[in-house]
Parts: sequence; structure tokens; C-alpha cells
Amino acid sequence: MTRERDFSSRPRARRFSRPQSALLVAGLVALAAAAWAAGDRWGEHRAAAVRLARTRAQTEELRSRIQGLRAGTGPDDAVAAQALLTAEAAPPRVLARLAGLMPGDVRLEAASLDYGEHVELELRVAARTPASFDLFVDHLQRSPSFAQVLPGEEDRRGGMTATVRARWAGAP
Repeated sequence: MTRERDFSSRPRARRFSRPQSALLVAGLVALAAAAWAAGDRWGEHRAAAVRLARTRAQTEELRSRIQGLRAGTGPDDAVAAQALLTAEAAPPRVLARLAGLMPGDVRLEAASLDYGEHVELELRVAARTPASFDLFVDHLQRSPSFAQVLPGEEDRRGGMTATVRARWAGAP
């Protein structure tokens, strides 16, 4: 039997085989699943961006309030600024910074923290050697947490004792 050619003007419908049809359906399902997942992730991204923008705005508002409190001159502003300074320079925080700067053979015998416009510290320090005391003063002067470090009275005989004054400059 010979097969005749079809010279009609209408093309014949071409059919897919079953494996081809199954692959086409699987591809369409995968495409739909990917589109759904991308849309879901995009929604999560937008929600996170909104939360981030809200948090940044709150942070800027708090920064401006803190700067306003620091610059304020009224009686309420002064009290608020002192409360803010007390929170930023809580004694445990200041003493922890000091402890981190002390060599092993230097100890703090007494500390006085005066909360005014700034936190002024007066430290009574004991050291086994003058060199270790000098090292402590050097660490204190180089620390970004302390400013205006001024060594005071010293007794360099035997076990050394000294007074040091400094100002809290804030946590780095």
C-alpha cells in the first residue's frame, strides 16, 4: 500500500505522544508552582521592607530625641539628659570597661562616679609596680570610652597607689 500525500490547504492537527503530553503537563505544573512561590516570597519581601522602614524611622526618631535631650537647657530637659546619661553610663558598665583595661597586677581600690553634665570618675588604684600602673593609664588614655584622663597623686614606693581622674566618653 502506498501512502498518498495530502495536498489539501488545511494542515492536519499534529498530536503529541503520551510521554510528550505528560512532560508538557509536568512543565506547566512546575511553572505554576514556581510562579506561586515567587509571588509568596515577594509578598514576604514587601512585608519585611515595611517593617525595616518602620524600624529605621523609629530609630531616627529616638536619635533625634536623644540629641534634643542632650542639647536641652530647660529644667525638664536637664533631668531627662541626666537620666539618659545615667542609663548610658550605669556603674556596672563603667566598671566593666575599667576592668577590661587593667593589667593583671593592677586593682581598683575605690571608684567615685559623679553624674552631672558628664560622668566624672575619680579612681583610687593600686599596682604592684609603677610600670603596670603606667600601662593602665596608657590603656585608659587610648580607650574610646574615657576622655580627659589625668593621673593625680602617686606613691611609687613599693606597692604603688595613685589617684586617676577621667571622664566617661561613652561606649564605643
